[in-house]
Amino acid sequence: MAKINSRTAKLSLLLGAAILAISTPIFASNGLGLRGSHIAQHAYFQNQVRPQPQYLGQVVRNTYMIHPQYRQNQMSSSYVQANSGRLSYAPNYGPSPIQLQNRRIPTGNYQYAGYPSNPYGYQGGQNDYTHNRGFNLGGGIVNTRVAHTRKMLDWQENTTGKTLSLLVNKANGTLAPNSLTLGGAMKAGLMWQTTSEAGLFPILSRFPDFTARTETSSGVFVINNAALAFTGTFGDWTSFYLQPEYSETEFFGQNEFQLRKAFVVFGNLEKTPFYAAFGRKTIDFGNFDGYNAFTQTEAQHYFHAVSDQPVLELGYYNNGLKLTGTAFSGGRQLRVGYAGAENENKIANFAASIEKEFLLGNGSSFSVGTSYIHDTSYRNNFTAHTFGLIGSLPPPANFISYRNGAVDAFVEYNTPLFDLMFEYTTTLQPWGAAIPQDANGIVDPAYIIDPLGSPNDINNISFDQNLEVFVAQARIKPMLPNGKRMILAAVGSWGNIGDDFVGVGISGQPTTWKNNQQHALSALYPVSDYLDFGVEYIYNKGFIPFVAPQLVSNDDVTAHAVNVGFKARF
Repeated sequence: MAKINSRTAKLSLLLGAAILAISTPIFASNGLGLRGSHIAQHAYFQNQVRPQPQYLGQVVRNTYMIHPQYRQNQMSSSYVQANSGRLSYAPNYGPSPIQLQNRRIPTGNYQYAGYPSNPYGYQGGQNDYTHNRGFNLGGGIVNTRVAHTRKMLDWQENTTGKTLSLLVNKANGTLAPNSLTLGGAMKAGLMWQTTSEAGLFPILSRFPDFTARTETSSGVFVINNAALAFTGTFGDWTSFYLQPEYSETEFFGQNEFQLRKAFVVFGNLEKTPFYAAFGRKTIDFGNFDGYNAFTQTEAQHYFHAVSDQPVLELGYYNNGLKLTGTAFSGGRQLRVGYAGAENENKIANFAASIEKEFLLGNGSSFSVGTSYIHDTSYRNNFTAHTFGLIGSLPPPANFISYRNGAVDAFVEYNTPLFDLMFEYTTTLQPWGAAIPQDANGIVDPAYIIDPLGSPNDINNISFDQNLEVFVAQARIKPMLPNGKRMILAAVGSWGNIGDDFVGVGISGQPTTWKNNQQHALSALYPVSDYLDFGVEYIYNKGFIPFVAPQLVSNDDVTAHAVNVGFKARF
């Protein structure tokens, strides 16, 4: 009964978030932008009048803003709302996709950790940096736009918002029509960690090649990610996006070079709130943004769903409300999505999401969202995560398998100076690998309800701890004397996996895998549109990898890490 009550309480919380998201329009404003930009609040101007740069108000998270009142403008305009929270000049692309005359302009902004509004300062003149900086090649057919790159090649934020970001950037002029926009980004630096137990590194052990098995400290120079982005906007209704990527932090069985994203988007936010995307992309489940400089939150590490096979995403966006539904193969995806090997060639998994953003005035906003994924890789006690290992290794002799979906809910509050966010994600059933068992999958007798019943039936097992994680994060963005904004962030993650059971590990050592924590403090300094330098400190309590956790884990481990590096883009 306790198990049912706990689950009911969690689902009630998520349902309440969904109801709140759609039932409180009294707080809404016509200028809302979901996970993205607010309309500029005080800038109204004529098409051919060059306004002076000025602060136009806070712009929240990732960049979703097109309001139905903005229609196709048949007049040529040279003015585009830059992503920096100010008005700025952009090359003339011909007819503007946004009606500028006597209208408030959708910003298409991007709240990059402390970049909502403008990390380079609100004041200044023509030569100040703006997030729409770029270059035109071949008469404008080939372009670079750092504003677009920042949204599409960010590994900390906007993790599940790429589709709508592309559509918004096409509509607000960041992307030129009938053009190819090139971008690139790189995240790299020094990863250093010390641990209380030799060889057990909570961060570095996520990437096995970096772990020194006999040492208590480890430090490596790493290219975490280096990617190119190709965005095509040919035609009114069709866009495409390709992202080839290199990473030295891959898992066994994965290649250093991968085509991480390749999808086509069908939609035009100026003409309809409905859109669709098809291809290889992140599955729209959860939020998973991280305010800290470099390291993923535990929520993203546990639950970020990235496809390996094409997915079909259908979406709706209007006035701060976003709805999406995604269908995809039941086979093993790159990350969390998995509905069993038997469903490899079947459309047997799906996800759904609802989000709503409310503009509160004075540049502040409140966002709420919830999402669901039908099945996950936490569906059994066979933790061979990669395609090759699943196909080559035998599962445990006592194979415990059942559908195990997950739900997510988040709330976020943004102001020009301060941001706050909470996110909770949980599976709907316990993870089979976290049930106390031996190497053959034989469940400890203390957890079997009926000794005569099936030993691999989840309903005959009394273990009731779902895999869950809670993330709380905050950041401040003080203005420096040089007019740029430093981003100072604090992020806490608390994960629950097992209970107080003590098992026997691979080498006969005791193992525990009840819970773990990851807490980060970081500072990020924007040198320019194209370069950020950052440093972060990470405290970890518990070493619980997601491969054979009941055989190798130790939740008494404490570890300290320092990451120093940069993010560059064009």
